[in-house]
Amino acid sequence: MEARSLNLPNVLMILLLGAGLVPSPLLAQWPAWPEKLVVDFTNAESRSISLRLGSADGITADMNFAVIDSSGRQIAEFYPHEILNDRFWSGPLDRESFTRVAIGSVVTRIELDREGALRLREEFRERIVLLREERRRMRLKLLSEEEMELQEGLNELKVQSFRLEKDLRSLEEKLKRERSLIKRDVDDLQEQIGESRDKRSDLLSDREDLLDTRDKLLRRSDPPQDRISELNAQITEIDRAITHYNVEIDDLRYEIRDLGEPSRALEDEIRKVKDKQRDLDREKRELERELERTAAEMRQLERQ
Repeated sequence: MEARSLNLPNVLMILLLGAGLVPSPLLAQWPAWPEKLVVDFTNAESRSISLRLGSADGITADMNFAVIDSSGRQIAEFYPHEILNDRFWSGPLDRESFTRVAIGSVVTRIELDREGALRLREEFRERIVLLREERRRMRLKLLSEEEMELQEGLNELKVQSFRLEKDLRSLEEKLKRERSLIKRDVDDLQEQIGESRDKRSDLLSDREDLLDTRDKLLRRSDPPQDRISELNAQITEIDRAITHYNVEIDDLRYEIRDLGEPSRALEDEIRKVKDKQRDLDREKRELERELERTAAEMRQLERQ
């Protein structure tokens, strides 16, 4: 490719002005670029380089530039592929050239004939296509690996869910057996509680009758003290019996509670297993959504 180095634009303008070949009003239109152009940013992913010119004036896509080494030899030729304010980016350089360019590398403006300029741009367009295809393949590979990891994670959750379901069935069977075993004992104790309540109720009724009789005797002008003392003794005896049945009923209730302790422990275990199942189901749904998003992106990339 034929190319020759040009002096910096501001130097050219000064020379032309000095020769009287360019009217001085055009000086304001000449780009105010720095005296020394250097690469100030590189992007390894796109193999592109960037320059900041200090001014957007005069930057056009048909300009051509070259990175030069310390001996003045050209390392890579490029053109403004993307212009952003006072900065522009090159297209993708070839791999070998990009490895020789670094931040601070000197850049100079070059002039190319029409055929050379077209060839330079065609080379960059071909690299862009190849780079996009390379990125597409890399992304597909990453998505494929991610899909495999997600599927493995989902399979592991399914295994855990199966184990929990098995544990749950086992616990529910144990609970059923436990309740069946204690049902007869609980029924017997409930019957005893009923009998004790009936006896206590009879005693309470007798106590009310005795209290009513005593109150009537006490309202007489000459209460029979012997009879009243006898009634008080009977009431006291009934109170002792009522207290006995109260204690007996409480003890029977405690027995029923103790009989149900194994069942309550099993119920707690069942609740814990169900909580774990809900957590696993939530994790499975999240992984399934991630798998669907990954698969959708892969299908889209495969169609490109």
